[in-house]
Amino acid sequence: MSAWSQQSGLANAAILAAFGQPVSYQQGAADPFTVIGILDRRTDEQRQADAVYARLFVALSAFQVPPEQGDEITIDGTVHTVFDVLNDSAGGCWLSMREKV
Repeated sequence: MSAWSQQSGLANAAILAAFGQPVSYQQGAADPFTVIGILDRRTDEQRQADAVYARLFVALSAFQVPPEQGDEITIDGTVHTVFDVLNDSAGGCWLSMREKV
């Protein structure tokens, strides 16, 4: 791992520790588990009137199986479905999701 990736990974961990909140994550038929993530409700997709969109930043190290489209995230009692996964080189991941109706 390069020095930049290592420093970025440490920054990701510090940011998640300071600003993260626990959410419930479910992959397929597996049991749900808790992961710490930072919720960002300001997305380009939110401008569409047909659904509620958000993004969640997480550490990939929190997952035994990498996140993928179709996974479900429960935040404050509201279920969201992942529709895009964007990994970074420092072990972080942005999950784009829409509120499940």
